[in-house]
Amino acid sequence: MSSSSSLPLHSAAAAAAAAHQKKATAGAAADWVSSARYPGSVWGDGFLDKFDLSFQAKERYPNHEVLKEEVREMLTNEVKSSGDHEAIIADKLRLIDAVQRLGIGYHFDAEIEKALEKIHDMGGDLFSNIGDKSTDLYHAALRFRLLRQQGFPASQDVFTKLKNNEGRFKEWVSRDRQGLLSLYEAAHLAFNGEDILDEVLSFATKNLKSSSVIQHQTNPDSFQKQIEFALRFPAWKCVPRSLARNSIDFYSENASQNQKLLTFAKMDFNIVQNLHQQELYEISSWWRSLDMATNFPFVRDRLVETYYWIVCAYFEPKFRLARIISTKIYHLLTLLDDTCDNFATHEELRALSKAIERMNVGALEKLPDRMRNTFRFVLDVYDEVEKEIGKTGPTFSVDYAKDELKKLCRAYLVEIGWRAEGKVPTLEEYLINAYNSCGAPKTCTSCFIGMGAEIATREAFEWVTNESKLMKACCVIARLQNDIFSHKYEQKRNHPASSVQCYMKQHGVTEEEAVEFLWKKIHKSWKDIAEVYQKPTLTPIALTDRLLNLMRSCNLFYEIGDGFTNSHLIKDQLTSLLMDPVPL
Repeated sequence: MSSSSSLPLHSAAAAAAAAHQKKATAGAAADWVSSARYPGSVWGDGFLDKFDLSFQAKERYPNHEVLKEEVREMLTNEVKSSGDHEAIIADKLRLIDAVQRLGIGYHFDAEIEKALEKIHDMGGDLFSNIGDKSTDLYHAALRFRLLRQQGFPASQDVFTKLKNNEGRFKEWVSRDRQGLLSLYEAAHLAFNGEDILDEVLSFATKNLKSSSVIQHQTNPDSFQKQIEFALRFPAWKCVPRSLARNSIDFYSENASQNQKLLTFAKMDFNIVQNLHQQELYEISSWWRSLDMATNFPFVRDRLVETYYWIVCAYFEPKFRLARIISTKIYHLLTLLDDTCDNFATHEELRALSKAIERMNVGALEKLPDRMRNTFRFVLDVYDEVEKEIGKTGPTFSVDYAKDELKKLCRAYLVEIGWRAEGKVPTLEEYLINAYNSCGAPKTCTSCFIGMGAEIATREAFEWVTNESKLMKACCVIARLQNDIFSHKYEQKRNHPASSVQCYMKQHGVTEEEAVEFLWKKIHKSWKDIAEVYQKPTLTPIALTDRLLNLMRSCNLFYEIGDGFTNSHLIKDQLTSLLMDPVPL
């Protein structure tokens, strides 16, 4: 077992090792040291000083708990038998949707589950007459989406009624703006083979993008913003905090919205945001103690981005310890990734991988000097995590995380071997190895650490560390989205071939055709995830939600490019989510 006290990263020995690393860059590593130069941090030295660390929720928002109970009462008002008018059910659906969109659903998981179960048990006749344009398409699609999100069965067949005898969508559908947007959101929960929903998604997307839909809105500015956000981040694929921030803005522009609900959501957003600020401030102390610029000058300085990627997985206050632990481990993955890409020779990486297989201090002495700092960091992080976890429960979770790290390093070695040989594998070969090299299994496993052994059991770690359908889908999404947006930059240096190059060479196609094919695989993987979420599920939703949210984060970080490496692309979004409170 490693010892943080005996091997601190910021010791004189570490500084000496760092100096040796810099000197060796021009010498021993001449066979492979990347010329990559990452942009520096976009946040500046004083951004942490802007945090209000004296914030006290009870003092700032004394009505927060009162409003929470009032919202709970709204949700628990009885949804009666199917003999009631559909308007009652419609009100309940709109309330549940608003609660979830506004980011406060985590307070009311049990109430939402119970309400949707009752709505499901009423049968599929609710809002089923959508072939008549006088029927509310919005609520039919909303019911479908909310039930599927919760894992209750919902049939796509209801949407066949939107077509005429010639197989085309009825003309009135494209004019029902609110219904069309709800239809678009629902179609993102399609399963593989559900052709009707594929057609619905294509139709709804085309019409929402057209100016004819937007220019006739009653409130064009507000509704256009909602449409544009949904086209970028449909609710099912959107990071919860991003969806909440956008929804708060949208609801604030509409006076007809439930003001108590909106006020509670604003308060809650700010309370949780301040908790995140305090955690980030705490983690920054750890970060500064590492002296990253000196010890690891080749690694991306992405403290805020790393932390927020973990917030995407679980923003809820009760997962504070898990966020701190996962942020440290995620930075470890960034360090290893950048070491492989930008710093180490092939032989140095082989030696480092062997040391990680042993995972003890004794392996340090057999490492090349330039790899000792990196391996010391690995040992220290896991030692620190194990001590923290051991304060409240068993530490078996750390062993699973270490095993996943070993798998990741083995996968890196395969890629590095391809690079050394100049080999471009087939896409099938690439994806087999990418299951581990993408880092998703390692990240997902690490996210379970700190959630508590009563939630993240030994059985849960067995599940997440094996190739389940959900994990395979996550790996495809994580790997391919990263490749699509970063492969051009990576190929400017001596980097292993990405999935884009693999498919291009294997099939003799253009880059554009390869990217189109890879997006189809990503879309299929999202359908796999939707299928896995249907009841009965073998794994608690509290765990599968972590994986789902990590995949949602790919849409945030890779929307228009590699937002992690080039973080100026997402700075404004992260500022609104982490830095700027919502005005009340």
